[in-house]
Amino acid sequence: MSVYLFDMEGDPVAFRRSWSDPHVFDLRGRRIGCLPWDDNEVVDLDGRYLGTVVDDRLVRRNDSCQRPCAELPADPGTVEPTGRPLAPHYFPNRFAYEDIPLQHLG
Repeated sequence: MSVYLFDMEGDPVAFRRSWSDPHVFDLRGRRIGCLPWDDNEVVDLDGRYLGTVVDDRLVRRNDSCQRPCAELPADPGTVEPTGRPLAPHYFPNRFAYEDIPLQHLG
């Protein structure tokens, strides 16, 4: 079952095929980013900071800074999400994050 990622309001905006999947896809199954390091930072397809996975959210840190990403994992192509999004978890740290600009997700 896909792992759905939500915005600040709890609406699904992306998914991963599993928690260990290095790729992040929009809800139509197109890759929008990946996690190239051993942390929760997501870069877009140009290797720039896109957001951070915080629990079940894909959000931008207010204090984000650019980190060079030399190489992205190979593109797996379009994939289909499986299952349906569950209810999002409670997200108490709203003050430190903002939604990802929607132009990245379109």
